Amino acid sequence: MRLALPLLLTISAAPALAQERALAFDVGLGVQSYAAYEGSDEYVPAPALTGSVTTFKMFGLDIDRGDGLGFGFGPSFRALPERTAKDHARLAGIKDVDAAFELGGRVSYRWQNAEAWAAVRKGVTGHEGVVGDLGSDMIAERGATEFRFGPRLSFADAEYVNTYFDVPAGAGLSAYDADGGLYKVGLEFGVRHDLSDVWAVQGSVGWTRLVGDAGDSPVVQSRDAGTVSVSLVRSFDLRF
Repeated sequence: MRLALPLLLTISAAPALAQERALAFDVGLGVQSYAAYEGSDEYVPAPALTGSVTTFKMFGLDIDRGDGLGFGFGPSFRALPERTAKDHARLAGIKDVDAAFELGGRVSYRWQNAEAWAAVRKGVTGHEGVVGDLGSDMIAERGATEFRFGPRLSFADAEYVNTYFDVPAGAGLSAYDADGGLYKVGLEFGVRHDLSDVWAVQGSVGWTRLVGDAGDSPVVQSRDAGTVSVSLVRSFDLRF
């Protein structure tokens, strides 16, 4: 009995000791420039917020991209400025849209020189629609600098497209009823440079084009739009 009790305590404690909990993630904050509203030919500055999780070992899940390869996940955010007829006279008679914030998630898979990802978000303010993005990148690394380039596809449900691209009867523009689906395509080039083990700076330039019902909407002044962003990134690695 003297030997059995310590042995049982050791065996019962072994799984708890073996299951180290870990959380590693990146948070980026910066500034970006994009169209005043989707389809506008004017540009405005806005904050840029990014986040990704590289290690998550809790609650029975074990995802670890310590070598940078394999599955990854994280939050997905997007902020859209308000759209009012007061600021854009050509939209007279069309309902104003409050500033929107979308929140959702993103999953990805990384190979040595490529990555594919998908993101889904729902409007929290401004609209109640659901939007999704698909993308892939070819990746090249030169020392502490990483270069990415790849295509982008964006989808939206009818709720989102109706909010931003419909025109009611009696408005200054011709009446129009849009439907959801693929509504935007594009390309993006990105660069990330690691300043240290925990700090990095990243930037991107991109081009998008509205397609389908969204692209045909009278609201649209320009189907094509450019984007530019620069962010400072901080990495965190928590073990407990």
